[in-house]
Amino acid sequence: MLYYQGGLTQSEIGAQLGYSRIKINRVLGLAREHGVLDIQVRVPTGWHVALETSLIRRFGLREAVVVSADQSGRSLESVLAEGAATFLARQLQPGMRIGLGIGRTIARLPERFRLDRSVDCTFVEVIGSTYNTDWARFDVTSQMAELAGGTREALRVPGVITDPDLVQRLALEPVVAETLARARQSDIILQSVGPVDTTAILFQYGVLTAKDLEELRAKGAVGDALGYYFDVDGKRVESKTDSNLVGLDIDDLLTVPWSVLVAGGAAKVPPILGGLRGGYFNTLITDDETAAALLSAQEVEQ
Repeated sequence: MLYYQGGLTQSEIGAQLGYSRIKINRVLGLAREHGVLDIQVRVPTGWHVALETSLIRRFGLREAVVVSADQSGRSLESVLAEGAATFLARQLQPGMRIGLGIGRTIARLPERFRLDRSVDCTFVEVIGSTYNTDWARFDVTSQMAELAGGTREALRVPGVITDPDLVQRLALEPVVAETLARARQSDIILQSVGPVDTTAILFQYGVLTAKDLEELRAKGAVGDALGYYFDVDGKRVESKTDSNLVGLDIDDLLTVPWSVLVAGGAAKVPPILGGLRGGYFNTLITDDETAAALLSAQEVEQ
């Protein structure tokens, strides 16, 4: 009682009862051994420890965070953003660099991200922050830096450029090259994945056509990260936009200490599988229904 409910140390208990700490430790051990002490752990509703553990083991992840998909009518994007915000708040340390990708869920991070203290960190863009007027709504690095009490580093070039030669020239510009080099040094990068259908951001903004999507699917593509496509096993699939993107390459994710994938929903299962199998992400933040589908799919494959 004194140890488990009173919160006293073994030395404090010994001082009260007149026994040594070693004696108290032995008594506690005997109590467990003979069934006098029965320890039960009650996992609160909404915690998915078993799913998280299974995901980590099955995919060789550094960490997994699983949230409940059904939360009183809230959108899945909002729920996932809250899970990502909680993860980030727990990991954030002074001096860290945090890269943010482009996506609808990532764009909702500022709605859920809160700290109880300021952290001197830097939020960086890992893909060009301008394309058209609407594209700017995905750029939340300034908001995140303000909420954290840190700073922002912008990549003030278009994320997509029609002339591949101009992409190469821009990449050699000192300001752009230095920003990208620093982005590659991120301690954490949060990014989502997109399916190969008409909900893809590159399709909705006119970068890819319906025919382009059809050709990508014919090549085996199931999704993209940072605009680069891959199949269900994580192998890269060539796309006509590969030479038009300004930002980090998907292979840059392979060396990030915390490469975090934030995604969920039935349509995202194949691209999540590809992203994990390709090793592009070592941390997954998803919902319980998607987590179960991923584990089932991986079990079938094996």
